[in-house]
Amino acid sequence: MAEFKNPYAEEDPFVKAHFDCLKCGGKLWEYAIQGQMVCEDCRAVFRSADVFDAQVQT
Repeated sequence: MAEFKNPYAEEDPFVKAHFDCLKCGGKLWEYAIQGQMVCEDCRAVFRSADVFDAQVQT
């Protein structure tokens, strides 16, 4: 069996995004593998594309 290194097994998949929650204004964390962001305060989940679009409009 071939050996390979899985970068996702060693790294935290969540990274702090530089965006505020669209619902409560809290800080968002991005789960890039699924293309989603989650708020650390209200736990609302948004598609990353929706957050990017909302930030461009403001």
